Amino acid sequence: MLGQGANISSLIRWSSIHPGYKVVKKSWFHGSLLACFFAAIVLLVILDYFNLESLTLFNERGFYFDYTWKGRLFLLFFLWLFVLEFSLNLDKNSKKDLEYEHIGSKFKIIVNFICAIIPLIYIFSVNFLGVDQTIINLGDMLRGEYWRANFGDWHHILNAAWPLSFEYLVFTVSFLATILLAYGKDGVKKFAITLAFISGISVIYLTDTIYPYGVLRPLQLLALPTAACAAVLLDILGYSFVLSFSPGLDAMPTIRTYAGGQSFSIGIAWPCAGVHSLFLYTLIILFLFKKSNISSFRKIFYFIVGAIGTYSVNILRIIVYFFILVNEGLSAAQTFHDVYAELLFVAWILLYILLIISIQKFRLVEKIIHGMQASRNFLQMKKSNIFSSIKSKEKRARTKVKPV
Repeated sequence: MLGQGANISSLIRWSSIHPGYKVVKKSWFHGSLLACFFAAIVLLVILDYFNLESLTLFNERGFYFDYTWKGRLFLLFFLWLFVLEFSLNLDKNSKKDLEYEHIGSKFKIIVNFICAIIPLIYIFSVNFLGVDQTIINLGDMLRGEYWRANFGDWHHILNAAWPLSFEYLVFTVSFLATILLAYGKDGVKKFAITLAFISGISVIYLTDTIYPYGVLRPLQLLALPTAACAAVLLDILGYSFVLSFSPGLDAMPTIRTYAGGQSFSIGIAWPCAGVHSLFLYTLIILFLFKKSNISSFRKIFYFIVGAIGTYSVNILRIIVYFFILVNEGLSAAQTFHDVYAELLFVAWILLYILLIISIQKFRLVEKIIHGMQASRNFLQMKKSNIFSSIKSKEKRARTKVKPV
């Protein structure tokens, strides 16, 4: 028995110092945290797909993972970004990587898993333990009176938009607490893009729910220049329209046009005008810059170009919505608005980030500058050779001329 105990002790000591064991131990911990969020979203997908949710309006609208505004499709993007940054962090070998030793005591590990499992507990409680009514009552207490007094669809805001916004908030708080407890401040840098994305969506959804239909004046005023730019493009494309803005509670700039004997109008609220896209873009790009070694000049240049591109994408989104509304009808236009419109921004920001990474990784700017300098030197050399050749010919011609 003593020999067996000694063998076990030696095995434990060996495994604790063996590097392969440390890698397995570290990977197990990281993978378990990822699995907690994955399980929560999978459970939500199953409940949503089979219409098993306790919130009736979620079942009536259909599959919420089909929608970007306001829907759950962004939760899938959040999970994808989490997996992507998780994989990139495990591939690094610097001392600042996600080390298991930083996690600390068993108590801290347990607390960390409790934070990571909060979304799963929340989803289970809302759908099976009656917490859904508690969430509704919380929203009613905070803004119920205001919604009833000012909006005809207050029932949808209270029973659908509010629980969805609160759901995103739960994922955000849980994710932030998890990476802080597991990896410290360095975790915020390691998962910067994922954190910026999920927190940005949460802030935007929650803001638009509390102040729906563009009633938040400071943000709604930013919709005016976007509407004006879209109107100018429509004018260039040959559409006759009227751009109006009437002050009031839901003071949205409106574009009206007539086609085929029918009248069409588009009310542009601040989320549709690109304010939320610029907010998301700013969060994501600043976090990206924080985890990179790009020079200050290039950061400013990249930021300005990206902001212009983000703003242009939102103008394009309004134009496309207008075309679909006039040619295909309101139902098709609403589908584009709720599902595909937000994907234009997501595609743009991902492509732009990929472009920045490619430029920095392959030193494309330096190669272009080097190529331009080489070309300029080559042209100067050719020009110098041409002048030298001309001068030599002139000199030879002068020597051949005999004096009279």
